[in-house]
Amino acid sequence: MALAVIVLLYIFVCGIKLMGTGCKALVDANDPDNFASKLIKQAGNPFIALLVGIVVTSVIQSSSATTSIVVGLVAMGVLSVRSSIPIIMGANIGTTVTNVLVSMGYVTRKEEFLRATSGAVVHDIFNLIVVMILLPLELTFRFLERAATWLTAALPPIAAESADKLDVKAFDPLGPLLKPMLDLVYRIVGGKPTEVGWPAGITAVIGLVFVFFALIMLVKVLRSVMLGRAETFISKVLGKSGWMGILIGLLVTAMVQSSSITTSVLVPMAAAGIVTVGQIFPITIGANIGTTVTALIAAIAAGGAGVTIALVHCLFNIFGMLMFYPIPAIRRLPVVAAEKVGAFVANRRRMALVYVFAVFYGVPALLIFIYRLF
Repeated sequence: MALAVIVLLYIFVCGIKLMGTGCKALVDANDPDNFASKLIKQAGNPFIALLVGIVVTSVIQSSSATTSIVVGLVAMGVLSVRSSIPIIMGANIGTTVTNVLVSMGYVTRKEEFLRATSGAVVHDIFNLIVVMILLPLELTFRFLERAATWLTAALPPIAAESADKLDVKAFDPLGPLLKPMLDLVYRIVGGKPTEVGWPAGITAVIGLVFVFFALIMLVKVLRSVMLGRAETFISKVLGKSGWMGILIGLLVTAMVQSSSITTSVLVPMAAAGIVTVGQIFPITIGANIGTTVTALIAAIAAGGAGVTIALVHCLFNIFGMLMFYPIPAIRRLPVVAAEKVGAFVANRRRMALVYVFAVFYGVPALLIFIYRLF
């Protein structure tokens, strides 16, 4: 049974990777002047920039990719640090779409769907609340921009030859493990998709099939495997020390270079009743911080103002943690809200898609309308 869990998690992570590869190719992500970059360049007012960050990240399924693109554009002088900050915040929101899509794999089983949705949306709700608080403060006081600029000036200069040796993907412990399965799928579809076309679409669909198959089987197996000692261990580690959960989320995300993988792996565990929303929450906070590592490495390689915007991303997530987690009463707010949203959506399952479009695209669109109106 333990081996089955490992195999299913392997299939699940491969599915996430395949979805990301296919989606990136569909928007021609390997083109230097790609769709994502063009869209990011069109970010005029801060609320349009926020929506752009959400849309780009939800399409290419990677906040690390979005922030790395932004870092590159800022380093080249195409975007300013100030205009890029809302895009970075939007990327934090967009990366949580994966969790909600994963939770829909349980839509036919009400109790599992309730737990899965609650565990998935706690990440959405937390990131949304943090953006709603910090974006107006940033537009008014520019505190993130100023703090990041000060830190950039305080950092020692990096020699160009050292920067050239840095590679964002150099530390990828899962890469060699996933490569055989990914290469097999690429051979089936006619090679790794690097441009818009049917191979990219088929790759994304195969990834989606992998994800849902792994989800269905994981719930069945996890219930048997995690009962007893394993469940007790999880409860001890995550139940007694939320700070340990934050550290776990940070380290795992930094290693796999994807907060979507870290947090979406928890969804089937939530559906099976193994972890609670309260135990998931600190891991999502850690995942938010861990996902900034990729952009920081990219920024060190790019240099210049790219370092400043990468530090903004890091500071934004650290401030979010400090605002919510230290005080128990405030810490409970996203958890309670997630449980209520989960219960609401579970009783009205058709509202799941409405929730996705309303929260991720409707609210930013409304902000753009209000901004232009006033």
